[in-house]
Amino acid sequence: MKVSDRGKWGALLDEARRAVDVLSEGRARRIEEIRSALRDGTYRVDGKQVAGKMVSDAVRELRERPC
Repeated sequence: MKVSDRGKWGALLDEARRAVDVLSEGRARRIEEIRSALRDGTYRVDGKQVAGKMVSDAVRELRERPC
């Protein structure tokens, strides 16, 4: 591997690490918001969203099954 290739891979790896850090921070923030709402008793679940997700997951699983 040439030195210039290592530099390109290193830069790409640094960029990927920064992206993961940003996503991790956002996820941690959202998790803390949910924890707080659960503690306060203000967390609400949309039943239609839950039902829709359950149906879409079931349909996807059925489609992925071999015939």
